[in-house]
Amino acid sequence: METSPIVKVAVSAAPYHIDKPYDYLVPAELRDSAVPGVRVTVPFGRGNKPSEGMILARGEGKKVQGLKALSAVLDREPVLDGDGLALALWMRQRYFCTLSEAIRTILPAGLWYRLQEIWRIQAELDPETVKAAAGGIRRGAEILDALERSGGSAGLEDLREACGDDILPALRALEKAGVVWHETAAKQKVGDKTRRMAELALSAEEALALTEAKKRSSPARYEVVKLLAANGKTACAEITYFTGASARTLREMEKAGLLAFSEAEELRVFLPGNTEPGPPIVLNEEQQAAFERLLGLAEAGRASGALLQGVTGSGKTQVYLRLVQEILSKGRTAIVLVPEIVLTPQMMGKFSSYFGDGAAMLHSGLRMTERYDQWKRIRRGEVKVVLGTRSAIFAPLQNLGVVILDEEQEGSYLSENPPRYHTRDVAKYLCARDKALLLLGSATPSIETAWAAEAGQYHKELLRRRYNEQSLPQVLIADLRQEIKAGNPGLIGADLRRELEQNLERGEQ
Repeated sequence: METSPIVKVAVSAAPYHIDKPYDYLVPAELRDSAVPGVRVTVPFGRGNKPSEGMILARGEGKKVQGLKALSAVLDREPVLDGDGLALALWMRQRYFCTLSEAIRTILPAGLWYRLQEIWRIQAELDPETVKAAAGGIRRGAEILDALERSGGSAGLEDLREACGDDILPALRALEKAGVVWHETAAKQKVGDKTRRMAELALSAEEALALTEAKKRSSPARYEVVKLLAANGKTACAEITYFTGASARTLREMEKAGLLAFSEAEELRVFLPGNTEPGPPIVLNEEQQAAFERLLGLAEAGRASGALLQGVTGSGKTQVYLRLVQEILSKGRTAIVLVPEIVLTPQMMGKFSSYFGDGAAMLHSGLRMTERYDQWKRIRRGEVKVVLGTRSAIFAPLQNLGVVILDEEQEGSYLSENPPRYHTRDVAKYLCARDKALLLLGSATPSIETAWAAEAGQYHKELLRRRYNEQSLPQVLIADLRQEIKAGNPGLIGADLRRELEQNLERGEQ
């Protein structure tokens, strides 16, 4: 029996009780692009409704009667590698979610597609034939008018907005009559941003010689050539700004063989650039001992976990920085997580001073375009350290050396939306996969972590002294019930008011 390429697809439309990999045939025109890790559109269910999915595996199999075929491949290259697909399968088993929910959690939101039905008037029919065929269909003329106003095609949602929600029967009748047809289009939420670049198509000497002879009649051309001869490939927007040449002039120069155009990717992320290098990290005796033992665990060649417990101000961040420095020097990568968005810029400032553009920030407070472009930088290997909140655990770093969860006891590390994953569990999986160190930092560790450390499942390091031997602040307990009895029903008692006033008089925060 003849064999054919068959792929297993995780279909987003499948609810949990029927969630499984579904087999689909690969048409001849999609055989080169239908590989594991790319997203596809497939017909699903009895009505063959178009649905998005992801290819999990590919092989050869016998053609089975009734086996459906892929409709389209949406990605030029895989968006999840083998490790990413394995993580999605593990999350499905661990958190009782669908494969699609796991995949959508791992990928940045900007990569998601939105499927839309596009309805079009049959272009080969003359207007009179179209009107005659639609005349006997209830609301047919109204729908055709809406399509014509939109240039002959429109999305289903736009048609519903123009003609009402109950237009599907009329659309099906028009399609059966041969008046209209429809297709499913997939649109990515965030696309790649590019900018048009120009460079000299000739050598600088030749281009200058050609334009200098006509310098008086075509001064703009000469200025463009002079700029490109000095700077090389430059954005067209910058060329027109600095030389005053119009876009039409640049197109004419291309036709004359002077310029060549190309497209260059433009990242929508903030890069720290030339930040001032941080001072050498000097650890005290207690920190140095903890750092050396943690580094030994990270270099042991096997997965391990450790708890770094230290009082507030004991300098845990200094230990993190030194550990990450050593991990990166060995050619490995690191993830550093904090529980709240407000803490990320503060931590990012410290790490950028030591790692520059090699550090990237990921959290839900960034714009969708920023998260998408940061994800691209990380995936290409331009980033070695990722800082962020809970979702940054899914950054596509290769060869992890350490994952650090600062303030690991915080509840924000647990996702409240399906799949309800705990960041610590995902970090354990990643560290087991890459034989890395999981480091949990806290002054007040969670019960689970404290018990695991006491039971010997985690190595335990203690920082008992504050960094630079700073004294702990004095704590005063004020009983507001006594304030109410004294005639002060407010939230600020006499002791707090006195301390605040003295603090402000000293010019302190």
